[in-house]
Formats: sequence, C-alpha cells, structure tokens
Amino acid sequence: MRVTMRDVAKAAGVSVSTVSKVVNDHYSISRETAQRVHAVMRELNYYPNARAQSFARGTTKTVLLLAGMAPNTAFNNPHMFEIVAGLEETLRKRGYRLVLQGTDATSACGVAQEVISRQSVDAIAVHVGIMSHPLSALLTKTQFPHIVLGMPNFDSQVCWIDNNNTYSGSMAAAYLTAQGYRNIAFIGGQYYDLGSTHRLEGVKQGLAGAGIRLAEQHIWLGESTRADGYRMTGELLEQRPLPDAILCANNYIALGCVDALRDHGLRIPQDMGIMTFDDYPFSRIVEPQLTVVDINVRAMGSQAAKLLLDIIRHPNMQVQTYVTTSSVIERQSTRQK
Repeated sequence: MRVTMRDVAKAAGVSVSTVSKVVNDHYSISRETAQRVHAVMRELNYYPNARAQSFARGTTKTVLLLAGMAPNTAFNNPHMFEIVAGLEETLRKRGYRLVLQGTDATSACGVAQEVISRQSVDAIAVHVGIMSHPLSALLTKTQFPHIVLGMPNFDSQVCWIDNNNTYSGSMAAAYLTAQGYRNIAFIGGQYYDLGSTHRLEGVKQGLAGAGIRLAEQHIWLGESTRADGYRMTGELLEQRPLPDAILCANNYIALGCVDALRDHGLRIPQDMGIMTFDDYPFSRIVEPQLTVVDINVRAMGSQAAKLLLDIIRHPNMQVQTYVTTSSVIERQSTRQK
C-alpha cells in the first residue's frame, strides 16, 4: 500500500501541512522538526511526488542542456563530457537535475522555443558548438535563464562562460622561454577558431614580455586536424632559420606535427621542442609524451552551474566571463632545465 503524506504526519506527530512545508523546504519549519519528519520519511520509504513539488514551488528543479550528439562527438569534442560532468555534479548538490538533449545549430532554436513556452525547465545550458544567431536572439529577447558553455564566435548579448585561452597562451610562452627556447613557432586553427586565435594572442603577449617577437613566417594557421598539422609543419620546416620549439594549438595539430618532425629526421626534444594545449586525447599516448597547458574544463562546468543558479534567481543578470584554471604539465617533448 502506498505511503501518503498523511501517514508521515501521523508517524511524526505533526500536521499534514507541516510535512508539506518540510518537503518544500519552507523557511517557517524549525531544523529539529524538519529532521524528525525526514527521518520518518526515510523509515516509511516515502518519496514526495516530484510533479506536485514543482507545482507547489513554481519551479521544476531541472536544467536542460542542449548539445550536439552526432556520431563521434566524444572524439571530436573530447572536453564536452568533463564540462557536463562538472555542471551535473554541482547542480545535483544544489538539488537540481540535468537533462541532456541532442540537437544541432539548425534545430536548437526550435527546441529552446518549445521549452521556454512550456516552462518545462528552470534554465537552459547550451554548448557553444550549436549556437546560432536565431538562438541568441531568442534567449536575449525572452531573458530566459541560460548559460552558453563557450564564447560564441559572433557578437551576442547571451550569458556565456569560457576558459581564458589568452592566459593559457601566455602561460605556454612563459614556460618555453623559461626552458631557454627563443625561436618559437605557432601552428593553430583558422581565424574563426576563437580558442586557437586567443591562444595565439596570449603567446604573442607572453613572448613580448620576454623581449621576443613571434616572427610572421613562424605562424601557420589551417584546419585543426592531424593532416593539416602535418602539412603546416612540413612547410614551416622549409623556413630559415628553423624554430627551436613549436607550440601547437591543440592535440590534433600536435599529432600531425610530431609525425612531420619524425619524417624529417628531427628528434624531440633534442632537435626541436613540442608543446600543446589540453591533456586529452593524445598528449599521453604520443611518443614522446607532450608537455601541455592543461585546462580544467570540469571546473569550468562547475562554475557554469553556480552562475546558472544565480541567473535562475536573477533572470536579468548578465554574465559574460572567463575562468582561469590552467596549469603546465611538463613531459618529455620539451627540454627541461
């Protein structure tokens, strides 16, 4: 027989109204009473009706995450799971549940429109990979609580959070110069790859601070793939003077870079140092293992959750911010003083 709120009230020696207030965390209930009622609820295996709770509170205690879920997403976007894990963990500790829905940039706006119209969740988190102008306009117009995981690559008034790639770039430059490297090259993604672009800006700033100029012939930009990493490294090696270290914008480019250096008979790090960003997916399986600027994306997910909870309470709140959680992991691909 199903246990009811009336059964809990009788066993706890309180009114049904008091049990209801305990279930909904009402401020008027003392800590002692709440603890007694919760103990009885556990003893009787009583679980409140989530739908009824949502109606009483005027909240669903649910956050929807919209993200691309196409085949090979985990391989092409290896950081997304860690971001989601940090987001879910922090929301769960605050009494919220995270629901994941796969979509794409074309369909995301329609999905968000339906969710907002039905008020079926308290907030929306959006992975930057599916952001679009229509979705940005919808979130801005409705002022529905939201956070974008990553900085959109177009001007927008949406709330977003991202890692400080410029800082990470300057950190990489500082590390290389501290190891004695002076003639450094950068291989990265195209101008529309904001992560790579900001890392390049940081590298230039970091080198300038050490009195070193990043030569134009040592900046190569292409697609963020192993094949283009290989191609760009080969063309870089035709330049003179040769760099004494190459900084790659991501693991995919770094993998092609290592292949090209090996095919040209150059030893790492004896003839040329290699450094990249992110500790996943290839930095520890390449030979030699790669020195990296590691970015704690799980911490970014956790911080995104905290901001989102603030936005839920204050829907007009505007958040566009970077978090800095980078550190250098030193491995065999760079010489060490």
